[in-house]
Amino acid sequence: MSRRKPWARVKEDSVNSILVERDIGYLDVGIAPILESLNSLKGVATTSSCIGRVALVEGPFHWGRDEDSRIAYKTHSRITPEAILRVMSRGFTDLWLKATGPILHARTSSLDCALHLLGKARESGFKHSGVISHGGPGGSVVEIMSASQLSAPLIVGGVVVVRMGRDYLEALAGRANATVEEGRRRLRLLVDSLLTDPGPCG
Repeated sequence: MSRRKPWARVKEDSVNSILVERDIGYLDVGIAPILESLNSLKGVATTSSCIGRVALVEGPFHWGRDEDSRIAYKTHSRITPEAILRVMSRGFTDLWLKATGPILHARTSSLDCALHLLGKARESGFKHSGVISHGGPGGSVVEIMSASQLSAPLIVGGVVVVRMGRDYLEALAGRANATVEEGRRRLRLLVDSLLTDPGPCG
């Protein structure tokens, strides 16, 4: 006997998990309306999501995990020069500024819906997106990932490699914030396009 959940149950679980994450403060600020719009489509149920963020990462490489690197500071809002200076003053040996765009995962009720969602995502600038699974519990899963990102070394081997002047740090923070905003602009384009033309997801 198949243990696959009925699609209505998948949708219900998705909506409930968003409500729980919102209530306990885990949901990224500003992403709730995006998820509500995507989940208004009959064939789409969002799962994990991030609206984009700026982080200061301690470690030799900004993409490291666990013992190699760790996040020293992160914000889903705008980063300021003061925040950068405050973290840099903590005596790290290696420190990176990293800005990333949105990443979302969505289950779909059919492969046709998954391909339609993927097409809309790529048209909206999410070139690194793809169908990452098909046929498991909950249908097909689409990963929607923004190519908009920025990384810059701040401290390397104990040596500060950025100018500490206010003008430079304002420019660096501004570019990081613009990177995140560009990803969010593309996310709004995606939602508008899907709501206008839901195709097999409607």
